[in-house]
Amino acid sequence: MSTFIIPVSDTTDPFDEQVELDGRVYDLAFRWNPRGIHWSMDIARDGDILVYGVKLVVIDDLLSQYQRIGGLPDGVLFMEDLDGLDTDPNDVNFGDRVVLKYTEAV
Repeated sequence: MSTFIIPVSDTTDPFDEQVELDGRVYDLAFRWNPRGIHWSMDIARDGDILVYGVKLVVIDDLLSQYQRIGGLPDGVLFMEDLDGLDTDPNDVNFGDRVVLKYTEAV
């Protein structure tokens, strides 16, 4: 069981990343919300959106509330503040100090 950082772009413009999680390729779409002051993420696979608007906050498992949706990654997707301050990602620290991580399923 390995854990790795999912690389993200250094911008507040909307951007997409394609990443392999547990042997399947997912498209992750990221958006910065300046009014709500938070990042959100959509998860798609093979052109179908599985989850829309997941708020990126420092918690143990971003996808735990979506367990009933088929096709999502089997592992754990989470945000981590590398300084241990449990600060949610913002327009400056996302991908630098606060990172998106994935722990593969066993």
